[in-house]
Amino acid sequence: MFSCSPVLSQAFELVTGDSLFEPKASDSISLEEDHIAQIMQLLGKIPPAVALSGKYSADYFSRRGIYFIPSKSCELVYCDLRRVGPLRLWSLYDVLVEKYHFLLEEASGFSDFLLQMLDYYPGRRATAAQCLRHPWLTSC
Repeated sequence: MFSCSPVLSQAFELVTGDSLFEPKASDSISLEEDHIAQIMQLLGKIPPAVALSGKYSADYFSRRGIYFIPSKSCELVYCDLRRVGPLRLWSLYDVLVEKYHFLLEEASGFSDFLLQMLDYYPGRRATAAQCLRHPWLTSC
């Protein structure tokens, strides 16, 4: 899903000592479903334009779970995973502060650096050159 994920995962692992995502299969969900669920917990629900665009989307996402959330500028649309229950959203910033005890400013800079590579829409993700100019790297 994320083309720069090896670099991103290595950066997260280097800084925290843990993997960014550690999906596990169970009796009720596949490894892939757990991986998607972990991504959604960190980044929020996947917009249908992305979630339903893949060859195997129907295996993982429910069209019946599509719902609208009104926002100030437009209505956001999301869909749910077929076999995964409600997810507890936990932003990357909050993970860094709550689990890894980052100082607030450090969590803000590092999460901003990683999140620019984790946009659901590939065209909006930062390029490698943009990442190299990110303040989190240039201020070290």
